[in-house]
Amino acid sequence: CRIDMSHRSPLLDGVEIVTMCDVDNPLCGPNGASAVFGPQKGADPDMVTRLDRNLRHLSEVIRQYLGREIADLPGAGAAGGMGAGVMAFLGSRLQMGIETVLDTVGFDALLPGATAVLTGEGRIDGQSLRGKVVIGIAHRARQARVPVVAVVGDVAPGAEGAYQEGVTAIVSTNRRAVPWEVARQSARADLCAALEDLFRLYNAFRAAR
Repeated sequence: CRIDMSHRSPLLDGVEIVTMCDVDNPLCGPNGASAVFGPQKGADPDMVTRLDRNLRHLSEVIRQYLGREIADLPGAGAAGGMGAGVMAFLGSRLQMGIETVLDTVGFDALLPGATAVLTGEGRIDGQSLRGKVVIGIAHRARQARVPVVAVVGDVAPGAEGAYQEGVTAIVSTNRRAVPWEVARQSARADLCAALEDLFRLYNAFRAAR
């Protein structure tokens, strides 16, 4: 019911801590850590309600004893609430991981003159819109008017929202409707085949111009 920071290490004084996260979910609520990530880890609806209630309680204790409002901050729900923890206890600043990576590699400077950008992830769905790799790349490429093709293993409900974020097309490598245990055995060949189809289409359009 309370937080005692009296033994906080003085080594943290004056240190700037930046935490990179791949989603912008808040700690609590319908888009929070419990509601979004709990079911992925096996939590049923009753568990999700309990977990969310407990995180809300934690956020209130943090507000009362540390003076930090973290429940609704973007990224606070990342890694099951670790985003909130590093902000509350380490005074960290959150920033999207993909933005940091793209800046580090000089991504924007590579876009002029590019025909298209190929990116991907294992599964694209509604959660991907919360700031994961594909969407971060799509935002940058859209500013440069470069098409983006997402090559993914699975296309799930909510993926269509990626088109509004700058993704031009989504191509699945899963060429057969089989369980993951079966699909994984030919994942490399399926990826190569999907990319071959994609470049065949590109070459056909290029030849017709």
